[in-house]
Amino acid sequence: MSASKSRPAELFTPDRALLNPRFETYRLQSLDPSAARGHRLPAEGATQSRVGYGKQQLGFKEVRSRISWDHLDTRGGRGVYVDTEWNVVGFELDADLDPTFTTLASLPQPVSSGEEHAEYPRALALSDTLWAVSSGSGSIYVLEVSPPGSPFAGKFIARYDLDSPSLLYAAHGDGSSFRLLLTRAVVQESSGSKYAPRTATFDLFDVSIDPSHTNDIDAGEELQPEWELTGGDLPLWAAWAEGGWVVLSEEAFGPRPEAREETDAERAAREHKEKKAKLGLGAHLPTAEQTPADTPPPEAEAMDVDTEQPKQYPFHWTQDQGSVTITIPLPSGTPRDAISVDFTPSSVSVSVKAPGLSVPLFAFLSAGAHTFWSEVAQSTWTYEADEGRLTLELEKQPGDARWPSVFIPDDSDDDDVPETFSPAALAAIRESFGKVQTRTDDAMPETNPTIPALLREQLDFDEDDDFAERTEGAFSDLSAGSVGRNVLFGSIVAGQAVWSRQPAAVLSLPLLTTEPDLPAGQGVIVRNAVDGLLIAPTPDGWKHEGTNPALAFVMSSKRDLRLVRHATRAEEGHAASLVLAFDAGSGTGQGNAYLYWPPKKGEDTARQGVLGVSGGDRGALLGVGEVVVGERRIAVALCEKSLVVLDLDL
Repeated sequence: MSASKSRPAELFTPDRALLNPRFETYRLQSLDPSAARGHRLPAEGATQSRVGYGKQQLGFKEVRSRISWDHLDTRGGRGVYVDTEWNVVGFELDADLDPTFTTLASLPQPVSSGEEHAEYPRALALSDTLWAVSSGSGSIYVLEVSPPGSPFAGKFIARYDLDSPSLLYAAHGDGSSFRLLLTRAVVQESSGSKYAPRTATFDLFDVSIDPSHTNDIDAGEELQPEWELTGGDLPLWAAWAEGGWVVLSEEAFGPRPEAREETDAERAAREHKEKKAKLGLGAHLPTAEQTPADTPPPEAEAMDVDTEQPKQYPFHWTQDQGSVTITIPLPSGTPRDAISVDFTPSSVSVSVKAPGLSVPLFAFLSAGAHTFWSEVAQSTWTYEADEGRLTLELEKQPGDARWPSVFIPDDSDDDDVPETFSPAALAAIRESFGKVQTRTDDAMPETNPTIPALLREQLDFDEDDDFAERTEGAFSDLSAGSVGRNVLFGSIVAGQAVWSRQPAAVLSLPLLTTEPDLPAGQGVIVRNAVDGLLIAPTPDGWKHEGTNPALAFVMSSKRDLRLVRHATRAEEGHAASLVLAFDAGSGTGQGNAYLYWPPKKGEDTARQGVLGVSGGDRGALLGVGEVVVGERRIAVALCEKSLVVLDLDL
């Protein structure tokens, strides 16, 4: 995928043929609890608690990344994880779906200093017989394992050392070498308490290893990055696709700014700005410390501080159940023969030859054809010359849902005009505000019943808000309008990164069990209104491959989700994905797996089911993977004390 094609958030367009506006609901299907069978892990099991007691606390972004970290990796019919004693443990499932565990190798237990934390270890498959194992403390081991079909065994054949603890995110093989994508934290110096959260930036870098090379694992070899980028957050997910790394992250990674010493003028300006930031409302710096910029002109003091003018739009639009009305204001007296309107079922072009057009309207008219959000059944236009009002009347297709926008927005925001609600709609909203209910003390703020459902879907609650009650789930702070992780989509080719300008909300990540690369047709599920859309990278950019209708809506009620994954199958004309949403299971109760099957073609309902997976004696959920047993694809969940096998075909 070329860098120029890597802006999915603003250029991604849903394929209307794959949407299902008539979808009604998910119907609960009773599942046999024995379909989720737990098997005791050997020794002391697995753990997510790798931070030493009394060490400097991790920052918020690092903690959030650790909550969503997947500790299980699979390849074909095998899975691998690192246990509490830093042993690399592998397992296979037999025909009865019972696992056989074996210790493949052992990592040296890292020693965290006050300045550096050991990161999570990870074993990532490179091929059927080679795995890359990151110790978390800065070493990469090459693990050679027995071929599939023979007893699962392995040994380290090479070790490479980095200069700091690193997280292993993804791998790619090109025949003669393997490339690994990793991150490391760059901790900023702090004079505060060691118990205060540390502040860090993060490096994203690429290294290459030769799979045929062996060395003394007690000595190792230094490993140098091919390239490095820096950013303010850790990635959510990464994979190799279409000739480069695909990286999803809340903040973009880019070249490191050139380090230089701060000048006296820059330091003075920074200190002055910091002093102003600490002032209370209406307070001023002492006269001796003020600069000309701090003293407003006399006429400004008499002005109202709230001088922001409302944004001008080129048109207004409203809708009801069956139609859309677009009103375009023109200069009064514009003759009818100066207006040209050309309709197609999917677009409209408007041309007006008249002086005095507003700047937004001139830009809108000059843009040519504008694509409707959905194809229309009929369209007409009328013009009232005395009032200069051009009206476009569009009839929706039968069964069309409510349009979130009248046109599909392009790179500019000329088409992104908010809907003007009719008096009846505003009255309904006011009425819902009047039906005030009392929120109980243990209710989350975002579920406050005084917020109308229509508006609640448009609200985003900041994940840094200090809610009184929190869970450990990666999706625990979600509301109906903010479900998913908002991330930028990046494409990195040879160290050159291109990022989407706007984020997209990722609902689910793929379950992969074959190559380390992202296979064709596989992708991530992003939120589109209440739906989940599967989008996959192609040579021409990101493509809509399938739809899980109302997925965002049903996920919004789940408060303790830790990992959400999907298994995709190719069907005629589209891709169908079974979504599995897993609770963290870190409390005393049971942690569930919520399963959402895609609707069959032409149907307006789909199945859903619930299975108990984590919590209790099994411990908290640590990871999710997919293994192949014969012709079956089986989901497995790694918990602290058990491996849970889901006896369901994916």
